[in-house]
Amino acid sequence: MTLLRIGVIGLGAVAQSVHLPLIKRRWDLFDLVALADLSPALLEQVSDQYGIAPKHRYPTLNEMLAGEQLDGVILLTSGSHGGPALEAIDAGVAVFCEKPLAFSLAEIELLRKGERNQGRPMLLLGYMKEYDPAVRTLKSTLPAGADLRYVNVEVLHPSGGAQLAYANLRPPAGDVPPATLAALAADDEQRLDTALGNGAPALIRRLYANVILGSLIHDIALIRALVGPVRALDAVHYWAQQDDPGSLEISGTIGDDIRVHVNWHFLAEYPIYRETVTVHHTRGSAELEFTVPYLLNAPTQLRLTEKAGDGASTQTIRDVTEPFELELAAFHEMAANQVRPPTGIDEGEADIRVAQSIAAALAKSLNITLDGEASAP
Repeated sequence: MTLLRIGVIGLGAVAQSVHLPLIKRRWDLFDLVALADLSPALLEQVSDQYGIAPKHRYPTLNEMLAGEQLDGVILLTSGSHGGPALEAIDAGVAVFCEKPLAFSLAEIELLRKGERNQGRPMLLLGYMKEYDPAVRTLKSTLPAGADLRYVNVEVLHPSGGAQLAYANLRPPAGDVPPATLAALAADDEQRLDTALGNGAPALIRRLYANVILGSLIHDIALIRALVGPVRALDAVHYWAQQDDPGSLEISGTIGDDIRVHVNWHFLAEYPIYRETVTVHHTRGSAELEFTVPYLLNAPTQLRLTEKAGDGASTQTIRDVTEPFELELAAFHEMAANQVRPPTGIDEGEADIRVAQSIAAALAKSLNITLDGEASAP
């Protein structure tokens, strides 16, 4: 098995609780050779923990690419990943990219061009739910076509601190220069200008970047993977602004005859993260219940209900295989053997188009006009 020389960029919650432990677990696939983070203190602490020598520690991706011979990078920074992902692809380095892939379709087109120039698949998008054994089992059991009737998604989202209390994350050092943070924020705002228009108010920008692309994108992708992309939206409702970022309700259509309903609620003091996806069809139902994000090897529960004689039977399936580990293995297959991943640039584009349609419907419900990409029919 080819060992990939990789670097990790961004050492926050998902790096500390998920990817770095799994990279060490998969010593048969990866050689972790470099780390990067804008916080000098966090970079030093995590590098010491994982045995990364000072000469292999970097503040930025650009400096890491210049200083190392890498086969791949794990991109875990905040904000849009369109720019840094393109930088790595243009350097001939494969990218594992956490969501969001990008804020705008214009970024996606540049990524596609960069991958085409390399002549091989270069980017895997970190949609861990699509690698979940429960999701794959459900997809294999669902009927096709008109037998599918309705999809319902409900997310109850407590505060980040409540979700990750178990992880013993290192506290923020607060040592990133304000000018650096301001420059990154300005860059993201320019990308949001492209997606939503220069006149898009702060509320729409925050909900699009932090909720729709920051959380709901997983469910947008999951719906696409299971039954097909959301085709048309009837309504998007937003309320409970006092519990910022509040609640979103989305209703629409998949294909010609499948209805979809998504409820996302930020409930700061809710006792536990809860996410369920239910699919009803003419011969039964299936329900996925996801556990706390980033909690390794905690199985997603799949319940299948179907006809049994004159009654019904319910089967519950749990598999402790870790989806994050499976997607890392798929990244290895892409980088080492040029195997196209199931979650790449094309899938990211499809999901961003749906995300923009949600943003446009939300803006319309608030009597706001968008003039960016999201305004296109």
